[in-house]
Amino acid sequence: MQKRRLLIFAVLGVATLLLAACGGAAGGEAEDACPHKIGFVTDVGKLNDQSFNESGWNGVLEGAERLGLGEDCYSFIETADSADYIPNIQSFVDEGFDIVVTSGFAMTDATREAGAENPDVFLIGTDQFQEDTIDNVAGLIFHEDVSGYLAGVVAGLVTESDVVGGVYGCPSIPPVVRFEMGYYNGVKYANPDAEILNVYHPGSLDVCFVDPEWGAETASTLMEEGADVLFGAGGLTGNGALIAGCNEDKIVIGVDFDQYISLPEVQSCIITSATKGLVGGVADLIVAVDEGEFTGGNVFGDAVLAPYHDLEDMITPEMQAIIDEATEKVSSGEIDPCAPFEGAQYADGAFCTPVE
Repeated sequence: MQKRRLLIFAVLGVATLLLAACGGAAGGEAEDACPHKIGFVTDVGKLNDQSFNESGWNGVLEGAERLGLGEDCYSFIETADSADYIPNIQSFVDEGFDIVVTSGFAMTDATREAGAENPDVFLIGTDQFQEDTIDNVAGLIFHEDVSGYLAGVVAGLVTESDVVGGVYGCPSIPPVVRFEMGYYNGVKYANPDAEILNVYHPGSLDVCFVDPEWGAETASTLMEEGADVLFGAGGLTGNGALIAGCNEDKIVIGVDFDQYISLPEVQSCIITSATKGLVGGVADLIVAVDEGEFTGGNVFGDAVLAPYHDLEDMITPEMQAIIDEATEKVSSGEIDPCAPFEGAQYADGAFCTPVE
C-alpha cells in the first residue's frame, strides 16, 4: 500500500506542482463534485522530501481514497518562506476547501489562527501540540522519543566501533529534539560504553531541513570520528546524511516514514527507521470529518520501528530480545525515553511530549 501511495504522489506531483508553486488551489470548478476538498500546506521543506512532508501528503491521498474523492478534490502548496504559512492556508480557505492539513511544528500558530477565524474549516496540524482545544483544530502528535529510543537501542547493538552519530534539523523543533533525546538514551541502554555524536543544523528554519549538502558533509565528519551507524532526523538534511553514510558502507537509520521504501538510495544499508504514523493518522482524521466524529485537541499517532528489511540477519535473537525488553520497559513506563542527560539540547526535558 505504501508503494502505491508513493506512485500516486509521483503522478500527481507533476500535474499539480505548477499550481502549487504559485500558491494556487486546484479544483475550484469541480466543487460540486467534491463532498470534501482537502488542502495540504507543507512547511519550508519540499513535498517530495522522502520523509515528513511526503508522509503527510500520502495521508491526504489515503484519506481521499477512503472517501472516494477524485483528483479535483485535493491539492497542495509548497511553502517557500515561513512568512507564507498563513497566506497559504488562507488561499485554500478562500477556494472553499473544508479540510486543510498543515505540516510541521512551526505551523502551529498559523494553524490555530486559521482555525479560530474559520470555524467551518477543519484544520489538521501534524506535529502540532495543542495547548488549548479549538473544536475544529486537531494536533496529530507523536512520542518521537519512543521510536528514537528504540532506534538508539538498535544502533547501540549493531555498532562495531562503539561510536554512533546523529544528524538533525533545527534544535528549536520539539519533535527533532525528542528524536535525539530518545536516540541517545536508547544507545546508552544497549551499549553504555558507546560514544554518541549528535549534531544539529546551525541554520534558520528556512534552511535547516532542506540542506542535504550540509547533512552529507556532517555525516562525513562523524564517520571520520569513528561513527559506523548514522541516524538522520531532518528532512532532506537528514537524507543527505543517510546517503553519505550508505555510500561509505555504514549502517543508517531513517526517520518519520519507513525510508527503506521512500529513500531507495539507502536500501542496501538502512537497518530500520524511527517512524511515526503520519499517513494513517492524517487519513483517519480526514475520515473523521466525513463521519462527523472529528474532535479538536491532541491526537496521538503511533511511534514505532520500521522492519529491518535487507539487514534483518544482522539482528540476532539475542539482540532482538534486548530490543523487545526495551520496548516493554518503555511501554510500561519503567524507562523514560526522554530523560534528560548531560549535554542534552534541553536538559530540563522541556520538549518532551506530555503523557497521553
